[in-house]
Amino acid sequence: MIKRPMVGIWWDDGKRLVALTHAYTGDVTHVGGRIDSNLSHVDEWPNVAQEFGASAEDEYFTVPRGRVVLLANELVGIILHGNATKSDRLPAIARRFNLTNWKAEIDTHYLTGADADSLFDD
Repeated sequence: MIKRPMVGIWWDDGKRLVALTHAYTGDVTHVGGRIDSNLSHVDEWPNVAQEFGASAEDEYFTVPRGRVVLLANELVGIILHGNATKSDRLPAIARRFNLTNWKAEIDTHYLTGADADSLFDD
């Protein structure tokens, strides 16, 4: 049985991966030739915080996070991530989203620490 690629969001602290995945049909957004999930980290954090020893009141962006989108015409997966995601974790993320054909891209939205702070420096 062939597993179809999925879209969604994820958090990964280097030891534990929590991925919220779903089919690329239904409740999705099509933007610029990409299929994206309508899930948001801020809304889903209360449901996954405990997996990282955190509470719903802790900030959702303290754990490295990202999302998976698909190129609409080719169904190639794109793993969007920040600076704190280690490259050796990307294959695990790809497997969780059933991606056989994928690439990874840094997205400034998912930066953490000083790199994120520098976005707001004048």
